[in-house]
Amino acid sequence: IWTWQEVLRTQTFWIICFIFGMANVGIAGLNLHVFAYVTDIGFETIVAATVMSIIASSQLGSTMVWGFVSERMEIRRASMLMFLIQSTGLALALVGHQIAALYGGFFLYGIGLGGSWVLQEIIWATYYGRVSLGMVRGLGILVTHAFGAAGAPVFGFLHDATGSYLPAFVAFMIAVAVCG
Repeated sequence: IWTWQEVLRTQTFWIICFIFGMANVGIAGLNLHVFAYVTDIGFETIVAATVMSIIASSQLGSTMVWGFVSERMEIRRASMLMFLIQSTGLALALVGHQIAALYGGFFLYGIGLGGSWVLQEIIWATYYGRVSLGMVRGLGILVTHAFGAAGAPVFGFLHDATGSYLPAFVAFMIAVAVCG
């Protein structure tokens, strides 16, 4: 049983908040700006809409798989795998200028993204137990969502400053790899 003061004093709390908070920055920023990114690099709007559908459907389709993975793999390793799949997918989507690379990369990214909420819930319960989970998650959501709220403006600011979405997407790809 944890008090909120004890939780805030643990290094684990802040590490989990930072890692999943950094992921939330990119998730919010990428989800809002991916359509504009795809059209800015020369693809038709139907391709951009399809990319958004691919991300959403692969995310939805992989959540049960991530639950299965989390039951068979240590949660830190499962989370690392999730982040590495996300960053690999983003790398493929960003370096390949063919439609297959774009679709394939964002498909992989979506698979990794599907694990984000599943694994995050499990990692909190693993480190803090189920008795204090509601309070711990309330504190954690406050911090990680604050990061996420910054995502869309950060991506927009980087686009305005550089004239391209590529720096924001590359920074997110690197941040997700580091989170892994």
